[in-house]
Amino acid sequence: MNEDIILSSRIRLARNVDGMPFRGVNPASLHGKAMEALRKTAMYTLYPMTALSPLEQTRFVERHLISKELISYGGSAIIREDNKISVMIGEEDHVRAQCIMKGLSLSEAYEELLPVEATLNKAMNFAYSPTFGYLTACLTNVGTGMRASVMMFLPALTLTGSLSRCINNVSRLNMAVRGVYGEGSQAEGYVYQISNQRTLGVSEREIVSSVENVATHLVDSELKAREALMQSDPDGLKDRILRSYGTLTSCYRMSKSEFMELIAFVKLGIYYKMFECTSPDELEKFITDIQPASLCLETGRRLDGTERDVVRAKKCLKLKEMISSIGG
Repeated sequence: MNEDIILSSRIRLARNVDGMPFRGVNPASLHGKAMEALRKTAMYTLYPMTALSPLEQTRFVERHLISKELISYGGSAIIREDNKISVMIGEEDHVRAQCIMKGLSLSEAYEELLPVEATLNKAMNFAYSPTFGYLTACLTNVGTGMRASVMMFLPALTLTGSLSRCINNVSRLNMAVRGVYGEGSQAEGYVYQISNQRTLGVSEREIVSSVENVATHLVDSELKAREALMQSDPDGLKDRILRSYGTLTSCYRMSKSEFMELIAFVKLGIYYKMFECTSPDELEKFITDIQPASLCLETGRRLDGTERDVVRAKKCLKLKEMISSIGG
């Protein structure tokens, strides 16, 4: 599977404690019990949102370890040391546990998350109906309470104008297409999140299989679109790719939105073998590290927009170490 197209996979389970109001519960009354149960199985760290600075909170969002909603609810995050597992306490539901893995790894993420969910259920006793399944704060999650999603890099489908047709097709299969940070967010750098919409009347494994099938189909469509993109205007595409690399590695200021646009074309250049990348994983980490909150925390102070753009541009010089032009 092309990991330059499917960047990551995530399984998220929404759960609520039986006998407690689904909303308005103090997260502190729940996160202690969850933490006590989880620390017996692996190394976890508790992060109450109220104990973090706004920059620290936002960095967790940038790394997809928590949702923006967890911050607004004033909940807590319990994160395993490898960052694959994170458990949000006191978001829309009492518990939202998730596992994130690289590439198309939905089945593996599901198997990794199952014992975590079982441990939490034993300690907290989740609300379950023999008729409806797991009971959630929002009706759209009732049943399995599962969201299976893949993060996909789809520049060619976007640039060729084919993505809207693909979105219509997957919508008919009860799938949703969202931006980088989920519902209501933008698809920065041509990255989209594909996830199931249906949670009731289907099993967890059926959901996983459905999302995997849709992701595989989109990979095939993206590859065909990349061929068409190069065939339609090879000189124009190569020029845009090389200009993107040149701007990234020789500018004084670089906004986040401009960076995400330009790095997308550089990644296309890697696919077309115009560049060599020493480590794709390091490149993806670099993209995360130049997000606003991460930049400020690395610098050690809150930066305004202009200051961030200057710091980001300086960091982009490191791209020369990661990416080199083939044949020169």
